[in-house]
Amino acid sequence: MAAIKSVFQWILATITFIQKSIMTIAALILIFIAAAIYNAAQSDGGLPVIEEGAALVLAPEGRIVEKTKTPNPIDALMGNYSREQAETSVHDILTVIKRAKTDDKIKGIVLLTDKMQGAGPSKLHAIADALKNFKESGKSIYSVSSSYGQEDYLLAAQSDKIFMNPLGNVLITGYGRYGMYYKGLLDKLKANVNVFRVGTFKSAVEPFIRKDMSDAAKLANHAYMDVLWSAYTSSVASARNLESQQITDNINDTPNLMRAADGKFSQMAVNIGLVDELQARYEWRKEMIEIFGRSEKNDSFKQIYFRDYLAATNKPTNAKDHIAVITAQGEIVMGEGDVDVAAAETIVRQIFKARTNDRTKAIILRVDSPGGSAFASELIRQELSAAQADGIPVIASFGSLAASGGYWISATADEIIAAPTTITGSIGIFGVFPTFEKTLAEVGINTDGVGTTKFAGAINPARELDAESKDIIQQSIEAGYREFLSLVSNGRNLPIDEVAKIAEGRVWAGTTALELGLVDKLGGFDDAVTAAASRGETEDYRLVFYGEEPDKMTIFLNQLFNSSLAKSAFGEASMIAPSSPFMKLARRLQADADFLTRLNDPSGQYLICMECQVQ
Repeated sequence: MAAIKSVFQWILATITFIQKSIMTIAALILIFIAAAIYNAAQSDGGLPVIEEGAALVLAPEGRIVEKTKTPNPIDALMGNYSREQAETSVHDILTVIKRAKTDDKIKGIVLLTDKMQGAGPSKLHAIADALKNFKESGKSIYSVSSSYGQEDYLLAAQSDKIFMNPLGNVLITGYGRYGMYYKGLLDKLKANVNVFRVGTFKSAVEPFIRKDMSDAAKLANHAYMDVLWSAYTSSVASARNLESQQITDNINDTPNLMRAADGKFSQMAVNIGLVDELQARYEWRKEMIEIFGRSEKNDSFKQIYFRDYLAATNKPTNAKDHIAVITAQGEIVMGEGDVDVAAAETIVRQIFKARTNDRTKAIILRVDSPGGSAFASELIRQELSAAQADGIPVIASFGSLAASGGYWISATADEIIAAPTTITGSIGIFGVFPTFEKTLAEVGINTDGVGTTKFAGAINPARELDAESKDIIQQSIEAGYREFLSLVSNGRNLPIDEVAKIAEGRVWAGTTALELGLVDKLGGFDDAVTAAASRGETEDYRLVFYGEEPDKMTIFLNQLFNSSLAKSAFGEASMIAPSSPFMKLARRLQADADFLTRLNDPSGQYLICMECQVQ
């Protein structure tokens, strides 16, 4: 029997080895072929060619983020067949729009959002404003997507003409916050969830202790979402020559509007002024050819893909001074991490490198984070304070989200600049310690023993947490909250009793945060750069984005496989299919599970805003 088992194991190992070998050889062949095609096609020093009168094709893929991961080159080539979710940097998008505005070779923009999978409100408004500014040059923008969701429609609305497939739809539903509550499940498991928090509005722990959202949480969430929705409807209404209230009214009246459109989403979109023309892909491509002319290959309109345009227009700079950009994106955690989390040791190392560089004149802390570990947050803030002690000004620039720990790391910056739609505040702290003594007892397992003190073995999830242990933890949480209030008071020059009134875990939109004194100015990343240059007393500078640099070969292969040439050579992957409701639910559960696994504060204290994600 053992011999038969060994034979099967050998066969399985051999098959696995052959499969891996074939995949490796195929990948190498693809790389060499792509490199040969790319090198042969380039005619001006390896840079993509911009045809006279071309359209800049702005086609964001995946989620729009502050800072993108460096993908595996093969994943980049495989497109939708890769398990890695695509990402696009908001800074890349803003850069190409700004450059194209004054580029005589670029006649206009063609916006394609079919592969875009969302972005935070402030990023969307920043891009929308950039598109609006682009049109001031007299150039036009055309949106040619198959369908539009709420997020990408904000961008499409800025177009001179919006095309959509006759079978497409414009799905705008408004902002909402509907989380999952696990108390019922925890009750069935007989888990005893011990919660320690400070702040009436610190509702991050509610999913573990309630079956529904508290009235306080509903009040706070509704307040900041009203600000976001007002900004959204105002932007769309202004661009489409509509009334803001009309957008909300149309959403609420969708059943009747659908009936008037014979049940067709696309016709309803045309009827209410959200779309200009319903056209199949070949039809709008023909119209684009009429506007921009035929490409040299004679297969489509004259165009350049935005990543190619970025590469073609990048110019080296010899500026002597540096403005360092440190990005804190995602949950704040202890240890090392990739760009999708704000890992304390990684960010502290970046700040240290920046502040010990003689050319650094200022630091911009770019924040897009709901917070996380209190300990990790303080490690980051301490290193920023060290930079300030060295005479280097620190400007905090808020993206879509800078709440709780995201605000903690920014509180003592020299200046805080937020977007009007930034979600911020959430000044509060909590700890959660579940115990499972009843769960274990249900299956016949009990815990007992002795210790040299009454607190030996007290922090044990298999034992009930006693009253004195709870008292110790609560005192620690309250001390952490007082420290938070003190940081904000000192950093923003506000009386501590005033900070206490606007704290208690409450979430605010950027416009309200300005009124309350939590931020100094409303603006975007460019405003933060201007402020940093002013405080750093420099006019001759370049931005240095700190991060873990991939090797040169990886950079080259990613640029190659993300180019329009590679996509045409190997074929464009199919459009990303919308997720089914079941898959969306599965991803939500997975996201919650991933979040819980990243809670690694050594003291179990967290500064995080779980209610800050709008849907």
